[in-house]
Amino acid sequence: MFAFQLWREFKLSLWEIYQLFPKIKITYADKNVCILDTQNKNEILKAAERIGGTIKIIELIEWYRGKPEYTILDAWESHEWKFAYGLSVLGWESNLKAMLMDIKKTLKAKWLSSRFINKDFKNLSSAQIIWENLVRRASDFTLIIADDTQYFGKTIWVQDINAYSKRDYGKTRDMQVGMLPPKLSQMMINISLWDKIYDPFCGLWTILIESILMWNQEIYGSDISAENIEKTKKNINFARKEFDNSLKTSMTQVLDAKWISSSPFLKKSNTIVTEWYLGQVFHKHSISEDKIREEKKLLMDIYVKFFSGLQRANYTWVIVICFPFWEIRGKYHYFNEIYDLIQKHSKNLPILPKLDAFKHTRSGSLLYKRPDQVVGREIFKLKIR
Repeated sequence: MFAFQLWREFKLSLWEIYQLFPKIKITYADKNVCILDTQNKNEILKAAERIGGTIKIIELIEWYRGKPEYTILDAWESHEWKFAYGLSVLGWESNLKAMLMDIKKTLKAKWLSSRFINKDFKNLSSAQIIWENLVRRASDFTLIIADDTQYFGKTIWVQDINAYSKRDYGKTRDMQVGMLPPKLSQMMINISLWDKIYDPFCGLWTILIESILMWNQEIYGSDISAENIEKTKKNINFARKEFDNSLKTSMTQVLDAKWISSSPFLKKSNTIVTEWYLGQVFHKHSISEDKIREEKKLLMDIYVKFFSGLQRANYTWVIVICFPFWEIRGKYHYFNEIYDLIQKHSKNLPILPKLDAFKHTRSGSLLYKRPDQVVGREIFKLKIR
């Protein structure tokens, strides 16, 4: 079995895992971890190359001896003289300091030299695991408490945070709205389950670039801004040169999404993955309900024509799409008008059918919002009627 440590937006992480492994039984899931019942390590690692919402993957150890120190003692035998290791605990508030000291005492009693990596006796971050090469050393361990069951395992994969920095293409960011996060882009692409991606609001290019890095062979993009299209072309070329990839086709054009029915890319692609224009930049001190209402009116003109155009074009493929919602003084204000439009032209596809305990919103979506933002993203998976 394998455990996936989940990202902050854990429902989105679970949705992605479910889409990537639809035939594998989910043994357990909560806001911290998802456990899959499979022995196919190669399948897990292959999917890890493109996964966005998982922090690390843990191979659960069948020979767990009931206490971390005993199992880690067994693991030490295959390591160098100075044994560097880390231990994290998921699922309960533990006295990690006491555990780490017990491990060190047990190893010392056997005349074994060791050091634990945990700073301030806290769970390890991805950066610490990478910096200390703990995956290669097979010495990052995790204790998982799932209901009344204990699981223990070693990390076989950790999300490469350095890679995300490497592919920051000089995009300008706004602290209140910002660009579509690369992790969320990966998740949306995986949730679509297809490989010929069309983004009709390609804007800051994130979805198309992530599609290249996820080994999709065909990508298509359009945008109302000619300047954005030129930037998109440059960044696609950068990604092709900078990263090994199998991209065969990349096509872009200037096109107002209101006239989506005329796009040649509808027939070439097999999924639309996109983030719509989220509206103007709002800040905590400038946003108001009146301004949100004005913004909705402006955006609805685009949305109505876009969905009508897809219906006229008989577009039958899956659409994974973001719409904005707003926060004012701790209260969420949803784009309720968009729900009627979605119902008129499309149907919601299932999100987490095997995990009924994790509910989506009443509108059949999942939400993404950073704490420092006033604009969030409501994510749907749709199919035109």
